[in-house]
Amino acid sequence: MHKKPLRVLGPYPNRAGFRLVVLEGASRRAVTARTLPEALALKEDLIRALGEQAGRVIGQALAEYKEHLIRVRGIADKTARHVERTLSRFLPVTESLSAITPERAARIYQDETQRISCRGTPVAADSHRLMLNRARSFFAWARERGLLTHNPFAAVQPVGRRRSGKPQLRIDEARKFMAVALQEAQAGDALAVGVLLMLLLGLRASEVLQRPVRDVDDGGCVLWISRGKTRNSRRRLQVPEVLQPLLRRLAHGKEPAAWLLGTTRTGRPKHLEYLWAKVHALCAAAGVPVVCSHSLRGLHSTLAIEAGATAGLVAAALGHGSFAVTARHYADPDALLGAQARRVSSALGPGDGLQRADADPAAAQTISRAQLSEALRDLLTHEQLQQLQRKLFCN
Repeated sequence: MHKKPLRVLGPYPNRAGFRLVVLEGASRRAVTARTLPEALALKEDLIRALGEQAGRVIGQALAEYKEHLIRVRGIADKTARHVERTLSRFLPVTESLSAITPERAARIYQDETQRISCRGTPVAADSHRLMLNRARSFFAWARERGLLTHNPFAAVQPVGRRRSGKPQLRIDEARKFMAVALQEAQAGDALAVGVLLMLLLGLRASEVLQRPVRDVDDGGCVLWISRGKTRNSRRRLQVPEVLQPLLRRLAHGKEPAAWLLGTTRTGRPKHLEYLWAKVHALCAAAGVPVVCSHSLRGLHSTLAIEAGATAGLVAAALGHGSFAVTARHYADPDALLGAQARRVSSALGPGDGLQRADADPAAAQTISRAQLSEALRDLLTHEQLQQLQRKLFCN
């Protein structure tokens, strides 16, 4: 099909001065200038800019966008490459940026909503809406760079309803699941250890599979997340006692740079599908509903909040920049409401703990010894916590 050329018509006199008409495929827009010389100069600039746009291929622009995500946005290399790869499947990479009109963008997205996935099922609303958001961001970047005069995906309306969070196990079900996972982990199953790391530490599956041995520190008491999906992924986590001997055994005898959970036959870290399949197998063995591996991360945040952990601590443990992401996609809403109710009750009720120095004595908020211990137990050693309590609560 022959593509219509990019053209600038005019200038035409009008009330505001002089008008130029820019034709890009099927789209048409008008720009104005106050005087005829300004209009002629603007026309030359538009023709030159449109000529540059016509020569910029989508595939080339996507490569530049990937570098922008890494250098400017601070996105991890692997994540930026994934964005480039998925957009390359979504967009016609051999065509120019200007070939994507608003009408064409709407058709591209409509085709995506009707696509059948590799599992033989229609693409989920979460997936095709994510592609739409990525395309909008990419073309917004292209517009900011002067590669386009408009964002063709800006007015495309998303289809379907997104899901918030993943189905989670109930507490009794989680106990059964953990018992089976722990039994297999103690029997030497490395993937079962990885599953327990997701459940007890709230790690992403990629963070579990891409941990080098050197990240297991202090005899298995500390696990470093030196890099991950975003800048907020960097964190130092206290490992529960039940996992410490399992991590020590996995790390024993391996080089510091070796992958903790092993590799594929090509020497690369195991793929996410390994953990996904392991979680399904453990669910079946425990006799509980089947959930996905990412659901364990959400269960971790839900149980942490119900146990009294603050929003900031839970978000930090999950590697999120703010609690908004945690609340929207991970924590059970009932857990959030219950934790809020407990905080209100604690603030309004009498207490026998530490009174805030800046509070009105007649309406002072209090922090009990138990509350303090709960909030700080993952941040301080047992000896440090006891020393702090003696200083705060001594008479």
